Amino acid sequence: MTPLVDPIRLAIPSKGHLYEGIIEILKTAGYKVRRASDRQYEAVIAGQPRFHVVFMRPTDIVLQVQEGRCHLGVTGMDVYAEHAFEAQDAAVVSPDLGYGGCRLVVAVPESWVDVGHVMDLVDLTAEFKASGKTFRVSTKYPALVRQYFRKWGVFHYQLIDSDGALELHPSLGIADVIVDLTSSGVTLKDNRLREIGGGIVLDSASCLIGHAPSLRAMIDEGEAGPLAMLLDAIDGVKRSEGLLHLEVVGSPAAAGAESAARVAEYLSAQGAMHIARGEVWDEAGRDGWRVTALVAAKKLTACQRALFGLGASRIVGLPSRFVFDRDAPSTFDDLKARLAGAPVA
Repeated sequence: MTPLVDPIRLAIPSKGHLYEGIIEILKTAGYKVRRASDRQYEAVIAGQPRFHVVFMRPTDIVLQVQEGRCHLGVTGMDVYAEHAFEAQDAAVVSPDLGYGGCRLVVAVPESWVDVGHVMDLVDLTAEFKASGKTFRVSTKYPALVRQYFRKWGVFHYQLIDSDGALELHPSLGIADVIVDLTSSGVTLKDNRLREIGGGIVLDSASCLIGHAPSLRAMIDEGEAGPLAMLLDAIDGVKRSEGLLHLEVVGSPAAAGAESAARVAEYLSAQGAMHIARGEVWDEAGRDGWRVTALVAAKKLTACQRALFGLGASRIVGLPSRFVFDRDAPSTFDDLKARLAGAPVA
């Protein structure tokens, strides 16, 4: 059996939104990364001596996790998927860390009014070939594009590999279409490009990956081990995002059970979760009522007047740092199940 991993090397992107997002998640989860400057490529996590943090490019993270030099790594699902064929020892721990959401799409010039779906590319690429022309596709994801086009029966094309801004390629004559990441689609529109139907190659977000043999060793450290503690903390942070712990208190003068029931019903209609009712007492010992719930922070201001109208005398919304739910999926338990029975190096 593989010996316990000590230290645990965690690779994080050195800059950009992937870096900023995971640093914030880790900080909220109680894993504050101590990095003196953005030129420092190694760091520690306060109070977590087992973890050693290194900073590198997202693509390098996949390769270093595959080689086992890094035991955990944060990258984009698009980057992982592009290199998955050569990183078979790199396993996905969490496919979506809750930020960096985007999609890899096929985009064509707006002037191509007859091309509305990826199936139209089958005939179009055949026409290009018949006329002696080459249908060119600019992308940073050649492996994913080949796999995607093969699935749709598109075979006659040439890939243009580029690390620069692809949106200019059609207008400059470098390529006919592009396959690139987008989130809102605004950049495509600003450059007179548009997505086509069926053109989503991959839905992507920030993800956590790990070296499979090292993961099995860390799983063997149990539910109190560093991997379980880290994944449980991240789960709790993710579930709390955008939520407030709401406390609605009614005065003794308000009709207790009836008002509490109306408030609970109203909050349920607003999408609140984990609603609970109970009794409270004021300084004079008079009975009152309380309703607690988890509610979207953006809804609280719109709810306050309605809650007062239902008999509330005080409304308190506190940020939720962690939300742990016994019945919610556990990343650690899921990973343990997925890796169970697999051979250990």
